[in-house]
Amino acid sequence: MVIDEIFYEQVWNSNTMLRDWLKAHADSSSLDSLKWAYYSINKSPWSCLDENKAFLSTADSAVKLLTDATKPISGWKGLEYRAAFPLDKPRGANFYPADMNKMEFDLWKSGLTDKEQKDATGFFTVIKRPDALLTTSVAQSDGPNQTNTSDDLFIVPYSKEYKASLEKAAELLLKASDCSDCPSLKNLLRTKANAFLSNDYYESDIAWMELDSNIDVTIGPYETYEDGLFSYKATFEAFVGVRDDVATSQVKLFGDQLEDLEKNLPLDNIYKSDNVSAAPIRVMNLLYNSGDVKGPQTIAFNLPNDERIVNERGTSMVMLKNISEAKFKNILKPIANACIREEQKEYVDFEPYYTHIVCHECCHGIGPHSITLPGGKKSTVRMELQECHSALEEAKADIVGLWALNFLINKGLLPKSLSKSMYVSFLAGCFRSIRFGLEEAHGKGQALQFNWLYDKGAFILHSDGKFSIDFTKVEEAVESLGREIMTIQAKGDKPAAQSLLQSRATLTQPLRVALEKIEHMQVPVDIAPIFGTASKLLANN
Repeated sequence: MVIDEIFYEQVWNSNTMLRDWLKAHADSSSLDSLKWAYYSINKSPWSCLDENKAFLSTADSAVKLLTDATKPISGWKGLEYRAAFPLDKPRGANFYPADMNKMEFDLWKSGLTDKEQKDATGFFTVIKRPDALLTTSVAQSDGPNQTNTSDDLFIVPYSKEYKASLEKAAELLLKASDCSDCPSLKNLLRTKANAFLSNDYYESDIAWMELDSNIDVTIGPYETYEDGLFSYKATFEAFVGVRDDVATSQVKLFGDQLEDLEKNLPLDNIYKSDNVSAAPIRVMNLLYNSGDVKGPQTIAFNLPNDERIVNERGTSMVMLKNISEAKFKNILKPIANACIREEQKEYVDFEPYYTHIVCHECCHGIGPHSITLPGGKKSTVRMELQECHSALEEAKADIVGLWALNFLINKGLLPKSLSKSMYVSFLAGCFRSIRFGLEEAHGKGQALQFNWLYDKGAFILHSDGKFSIDFTKVEEAVESLGREIMTIQAKGDKPAAQSLLQSRATLTQPLRVALEKIEHMQVPVDIAPIFGTASKLLANN
């Protein structure tokens, strides 16, 4: 609940006010109940399942009745301004001033010291502007990172911006640590509590990677999708589940093969890394999540995103098996029935679908991360590609994941039975993810992949409106796209990234045909988990 509170605040500056109003009025009518239900899924007034379109009305946004008006009028109770949400979702969320643009940020950043620039573009800070109504001396009490003029931007660490919530979260984590008899879990909870107060997450992320516990916990600021301006700022999230030891042992192969996969990537050798570590993989069944878990429910994650740790230790990944099973049964199978030709439907199966998810997460850990620019400057893919990074990285993990599966099949490490089923299951999965909208990183990345493979003749649209795979062309098409994306990343070439996304990440006619079929069959866009056990525990506290 505490993590939820922080995330609501991160999305938009008046989000918590609107949330409280909608919740209070949820029982007023069936329409108000639906508004609250859909707001709860999206955690904002913009639908992340529908291109971030606003789904509430002006009446929900701007006004509420007062018991007393400033001017008494018979029968009139007055209006009070509350929080008018903008029609378009703020690209910078609540990490930057609402009136700040990229040019202003870059100009301001250029005048900072190297350390201040790192803080300004770091995961765990917000950028603010002193209140114009306050004197400069009062505004400067916000800390040493603030510059001298009241017009300038300044940096605030998360530990200060969300101080009350993080102190409460830290207290709860320390209590949980005292209750645990598992050394690695105790260490994770303790170090994460310290990180919430210090704003230094390095030690706690190492502790997360070393977690060996039946209870699996991921908590903290990680993903940067919400920062549509630069992809710099991380949102808070929490996942709690029970480890599946049998499933965890079955996927160990993928983590062990990362070094070999890196060496053989379809990428010029100059761009390949010599420091790829085996990636520990944990499979769990999810019991509870909160924070940045809006809209499309994640089925796996590969963390941390801190490039220092990625370079030193690699990454770890967590698979949410029960969520994957629910999505396959309720969404992917019906999509396959609607969109895949009869002779290839038999290839759509949970095993290849889930195996590709595992490989997708592994492939976040290989390919370009820390890079050297043409002038010799050291940087990262995230820093150079900025708002293009998330969509391109998701596309890379997907398409290189397919390449990696084929590579492991050819090495005899995976059964040849996957060689066709993985491609057909992936095709059905394309339509599932694109329904999240092209404003969402996974949907945009999936549209890029679909259109590339379709243009290369690997995906075929037939006269009956259904699709199939050309198995003679798909392998080469997959490899060519993997090379294209990773070369752009390795060069930090943002103009090339923008060009690729603008030309390929679009809703083309073949995609429209598929989406219309799916809509006609009323296939759900995603699932909304109900955590019965967790809800009972929270209700008793």
